[in-house]
Amino acid sequence: MTEEVNNFNTDLKDLFVNNKFDELTEQLAKSEVAIIEEIIMHNYSIIKKYYEEEKFNLLVQYMRFVAYSSFLCEYGAKNSIIPSEEFDAMNLIFMNIHEYVTQIRNS
Repeated sequence: MTEEVNNFNTDLKDLFVNNKFDELTEQLAKSEVAIIEEIIMHNYSIIKKYYEEEKFNLLVQYMRFVAYSSFLCEYGAKNSIIPSEEFDAMNLIFMNIHEYVTQIRNS
């Protein structure tokens, strides 16, 4: 990921964290599909790596990043950037993380 794309990703994360979803969606909509796909896949690969390594404590610690990544994956699926089969696999990981967090909070 280039520095420019990485900075854009950071800007998008800031919008997400500050609940500026309309601005975030506008930025995504006016950006090149290839850049959005790169950001989605980059962030998702981080989540997937920690999930597969069973580093659930890190995922819980960075739950906002997990939520942001999930948001991007959903955006990608809704806008045909991510194929539905690929999104289904992504979504399963996010749902499993959510279930894990729910179990922790209920224990």
